[in-house]
Amino acid sequence: MSLEAWFIRSWYGERGWTNIFKPIQPLVKHLVDKKRMAFLTHPENSYQAPVPVIVVGNISVGGTGKSPMVVALCELLKEQGYRPGIVSRGHGAKITSPTHVYIDSLASEVGDEPVMLARRAACPMVVFPNRAKAVQHLLATTDVNVVLSDDGMQHYRLNRDIEIAMLDAERGIGNGQLLPVGPLREPVERLSEVDFVVSIAAKMTKPLSQLTLSVELAHLIAEHLVSLDGSKMKHCDQAFSNDDPWHVIAAIGNPQRFLNTLKGLGLKHIASQHWFADHHAFSVSDIPDSGPVVMTEKDSVKCQFLDIMNSNLWYLPVSLVLPEPFKQAFVAKLKQIEVEDKHHE
Repeated sequence: MSLEAWFIRSWYGERGWTNIFKPIQPLVKHLVDKKRMAFLTHPENSYQAPVPVIVVGNISVGGTGKSPMVVALCELLKEQGYRPGIVSRGHGAKITSPTHVYIDSLASEVGDEPVMLARRAACPMVVFPNRAKAVQHLLATTDVNVVLSDDGMQHYRLNRDIEIAMLDAERGIGNGQLLPVGPLREPVERLSEVDFVVSIAAKMTKPLSQLTLSVELAHLIAEHLVSLDGSKMKHCDQAFSNDDPWHVIAAIGNPQRFLNTLKGLGLKHIASQHWFADHHAFSVSDIPDSGPVVMTEKDSVKCQFLDIMNSNLWYLPVSLVLPEPFKQAFVAKLKQIEVEDKHHE
């Protein structure tokens, strides 16, 4: 079991070995609160873009569905006549200046999630750890009029007009403790300060019902598999209808959710499952030599350029369906911001 898995088991279990870090919890909270307060009391130290900035993030580590939300928001914004652009940190990318991401960019150079987002959202995209500079470069080189930040709720060098916090429906906030005792980057009270809290779930689950918050529920849809080279499609009902056992691989924050999705789509027989650390750089040896293999769309952008002998490789694209009340409230909030900005001009 990896070190990451040990931490996750402790954070989301009834009893955790990470309690040994509790003596430093007051210091961690002090530093987190100090960073937040510096942003609130001195907003002039943060970059305020001339267009609305929307941050899609979370207060916990791990996968919560930020990327599908960014794609869904880009689609919604386009429907409303906006020209959205995206900025991201570019996790794992060794870049020294703001860099544009294109549909044919290499994940090893700009990050796996950015390449996936560039393909799915079809919007201008820039990656750089300093998201304020990423936004500046995006605005200087494109005609976008609204910016989405993939992650970055705690990146206070970039001011934001709308914050959307994503919550894991099954895990909730775990033991409710800050890192490293628990999975939280900021105290749970931070959720009361954001504009929207969204969770990917069909119905209210126990971890979410324990929170005294208004949580919007959105759900993922997936209907077909796509071959790794993008040349073929296969409906999930057809792919999983026979008795062939599938190999399942994933290098994401919450691989169990991916497995549950596959089972919900009809996957019955699993030959093996291989979980890797989030943003894992795949090699040929990571891929089963034979038999059908299914992976996430994010992982596919890293595997498609590998010289893999097994040609029976597929990925599962997913789309987030935004609830109508959320869409109406989000658009109304955005238009209100535009009116206020014009008033201040």
